[in-house]
Amino acid sequence: MTEVEEKNFDRIRRGVWVGPNATKPYVEWNDLSRVLTELIKWSKASDSREKFDEVMYNSLKFLLETAKKDVKQKVSNLNTLTQRDVDTVTVTIIATANIIRLLRNSVVDLPRNQFLQVKTGLLDSILDTICFYNDVGEKCHRVKHTHPYALTYTPLCIEVIRAGLQVTANLCVGNHAVQGAVWARLYPKMFTVLLKSIDKQVKNYVSCIMFHCTAWNGSQALQDMWMSEAGVSLIRTCLMLCEQPHCLEWSQLFIEGLICVEQFIPLYEKCTDDNRLIFTLLEILSEKIRSSPIGNKKQLFGELESAVPVNTFLYLAKLFARNKQHIIDLATGVDLPEGAVTVRILHILANVTGLWEHYTRITHNTPFLECVVKVLNEINSQQPIKFDQPKEEVTPDGSFAIRREIIRIITNMSCNNKAHQDKVRVLGGVHTILNHCVVDKQNPYLPQWSIVAIRMLTDNNQENQDIIRSLQSTGIVQDKEMEKLGIEVLKMDGDKPRAAAVHPTD
Repeated sequence: MTEVEEKNFDRIRRGVWVGPNATKPYVEWNDLSRVLTELIKWSKASDSREKFDEVMYNSLKFLLETAKKDVKQKVSNLNTLTQRDVDTVTVTIIATANIIRLLRNSVVDLPRNQFLQVKTGLLDSILDTICFYNDVGEKCHRVKHTHPYALTYTPLCIEVIRAGLQVTANLCVGNHAVQGAVWARLYPKMFTVLLKSIDKQVKNYVSCIMFHCTAWNGSQALQDMWMSEAGVSLIRTCLMLCEQPHCLEWSQLFIEGLICVEQFIPLYEKCTDDNRLIFTLLEILSEKIRSSPIGNKKQLFGELESAVPVNTFLYLAKLFARNKQHIIDLATGVDLPEGAVTVRILHILANVTGLWEHYTRITHNTPFLECVVKVLNEINSQQPIKFDQPKEEVTPDGSFAIRREIIRIITNMSCNNKAHQDKVRVLGGVHTILNHCVVDKQNPYLPQWSIVAIRMLTDNNQENQDIIRSLQSTGIVQDKEMEKLGIEVLKMDGDKPRAAAVHPTD
């Protein structure tokens, strides 16, 4: 701390600008704002933050409330504002934002300061400031045509709200008492209003506060949300903020937090009227499965860091079984737009069954395996896979990768599981999978996954191995592309197929 910074810190602490020790009867907000800007940079150092005490926080609280009082008095009647008043309000709002930024920096990694801010009542003052400047911003926006200068206040008010939400979020981390106080003050009206803000960061910080208030088991705030239409609407709004063009990080973390505390099922059922929201929810779930619990996410979620409850996937397996006809229709060429959700569920189940070390209840779910094998058999019976498919590129459609993903699930669920290997054989799945060892442009890597499936089905399983041994050659399929090159496949040397070069017909 330099001598100048120490002097400025002491001046604010002693209440030189406002209070019984004030040197002037009014606050020079422009001068104060300049001093605060320097202290904001200074407060980024950990040893600087340790100098904050209860006296300093009381002085900052007094400044915050005085600034609010001055602005409220000036903007109560915009018609009477002089140019000097306009300038005064501008510098006062800027000073307010700097006060809150200083408060925000002072609590970083310092629980003592977080406690002192709550103890001194600064949290209540900050929440009052957020609500007040939201009202000022809305009022200025309404009168922008008759009072053009009011437009300058709107972005300044947003700066104050941003800083206020940031420090509020910092105070909420791991502190259930603070979370309860914030929730009681902002839910549902202010959360609803702020999530509709024109500013992206305001919406992101609101989502951050909601995340900290709900992402733990037994959260009363979460119970409140499900019990009211306003709460459900907030959740749906956060889900929409995860989509393009918003893609807000904290909105996605909020939804991930709901998933981790076993709220996926009620959330899914609340969104069934909007396929777009369902797709967004499933995409967040899919990303949660793929991502590893590292870095800041692990710290945020604590014990919930990567634990998507297995009940989530058992629920999706039931949805798949309930809507299996969608898969059959799409894979056999029927145009069925409503089946796209079921296909997305299929992709997720194909991924999660590969995590058998974490989700044994889904990988050992025999009724689900039986359903999947029957679906593959039905698809193959209605539209057998072709060995002589056209070589040109195809445009992916609703049937894209359906057969491959089904075989992936069978592969994953048959790995080191004798009971499932036998179940697939009994249902006739071994022969069906053998029929899929062909290249199919609509199912990338289909032959590779089919071969791996056969490997898993025959591993330490004599009965399934006998099926492979009993296979006999029934003929040769001539390839038109090979014929154009003058190549023909013939049987030679003990009935084994061999490629022989012949003269092209042309």
